[in-house]
Amino acid sequence: MFGGKWKTLSWDYCVEECFVHRFTTMALLLLMVLIGCFMQGSQGLKISAFNIQRFDQSKVNDPVTLDILIQILQRYDLITIEEVMDADNSAITELVRELNRSTKLHYNYIISDHLGRSSYREKYAFVYNENILKPMAWYHFDDGCEKCGTDTFIREPFIVHFHSLTTIVKDFVLVAIHTSPSYAIREVDALYDVWADARNHFNTENILILGDYNAACRYVTDSDWPHIRLRQHKNFHWLIDDAIDTTVSKYTHCAYDRFVVTTKGLLKTIVPGSVKTFNFQEAYGLPYYTVKEVSDHYPIELELENDPNTVGAKYGTESSIGINAVPNIMIAVLTMEIIVKVPCDGSEKVARSHESLTKNIE
Repeated sequence: MFGGKWKTLSWDYCVEECFVHRFTTMALLLLMVLIGCFMQGSQGLKISAFNIQRFDQSKVNDPVTLDILIQILQRYDLITIEEVMDADNSAITELVRELNRSTKLHYNYIISDHLGRSSYREKYAFVYNENILKPMAWYHFDDGCEKCGTDTFIREPFIVHFHSLTTIVKDFVLVAIHTSPSYAIREVDALYDVWADARNHFNTENILILGDYNAACRYVTDSDWPHIRLRQHKNFHWLIDDAIDTTVSKYTHCAYDRFVVTTKGLLKTIVPGSVKTFNFQEAYGLPYYTVKEVSDHYPIELELENDPNTVGAKYGTESSIGINAVPNIMIAVLTMEIIVKVPCDGSEKVARSHESLTKNIE
């Protein structure tokens, strides 16, 4: 071809090359599915936090990236996704629909406001298996006056109370966070205040703060830890060790993504050995450039112990997909309706929940 004469490519040759390429791609995707099936075994409710770098319609439109995301997400019952970019939620809705088609389960999602101080804004999304989990109440942490420039977080934590049918701990709270790298020290320290607020708001210590803390490498150094209350208080446990790498890049080794719980909270119900990073590049045998198209982070994961007395228990599911975070007064009203419909541990519990939510409205 390059020796002065053009090589004539026959139709049969082109068809053969095309077939080989498509067959190789299909074989890779089939292998990923089979590996995913073998890796599904678990002892509890699987929870993950995953910063899907700049998640928008472009990732859903890429069939290879979409297939990889589905294989990752179907490992879990509850996933916190950071860096959701689309304003109209079309990408996350399509992702969840594809997840449902792939798993034959019914996942749904609840999503935060578009958060940020400038034109660059992100959302948090909780994707959950609706057969066994229900979001009961939710709110955005109030960190001060954004317009005044006195607020603490660039992207305020989004806090959701879930009820679980299958775990020993039936009610727990997830706090989603993606700190700003430039203000990581201040924001990670302020997560102590977020935890205290969530504890008072829901009257529980069953709280898991999860997401991209940016709490490693040059953003939070060893000399910064003494100034971070969430790290210094003996009641808090950082489940992802500082030495763990949660990043995809060949040139970084940083524990940016974290789980934090308390001694009196969820710590005792976490399945031993279940806390880890899921390196999907190694698990699925993917080339580096393909992984980079998915994200610059690996998901982190853990399991909460199952209740042996609730095997096979299921909720009814909604026909619609997607719950938008709405003003607090509306949240309270909607939550009361959900609590009345959802099986609880007795009518007294329903009455107490109803009373507390009524006070929130007032």
